[in-house]
Amino acid sequence: MHHLIEFDLHLRNLIQILHEGYIHFAEVRFYFTKTLGDMSRAFALVSIYSPPDEYLLRHSNTALVVCRYRGEEILAVIDVKSILSVVAMVPFPFIVGGRGDQHFVIEKIGLDVLEADDSEDDE
Repeated sequence: MHHLIEFDLHLRNLIQILHEGYIHFAEVRFYFTKTLGDMSRAFALVSIYSPPDEYLLRHSNTALVVCRYRGEEILAVIDVKSILSVVAMVPFPFIVGGRGDQHFVIEKIGLDVLEADDSEDDE
């Protein structure tokens, strides 16, 4: 038996980046290349999420990372080499600090989720 959890996820490219010396979470709007001298380099226009909610981060021992989606509020062009990983940003079901539109981060998503679900079938 498979248990499905439905989230209101959009097909977006969500990443963790190193930008201006800090780690951020961002949504890629688009990728592009630019020729500088005789070299072609790849860049991305990204929308940067807010920093994590400090209260939740501290009280969860850094296990719960909740950020606010800011859309076009904070856009940046980054070198694709600053991308650290691909992440999922899942809508956070609670209002924190009087704000909605917040998401929690899931890192290292992959087949291990499916493997955990398959083990429940054996019981």
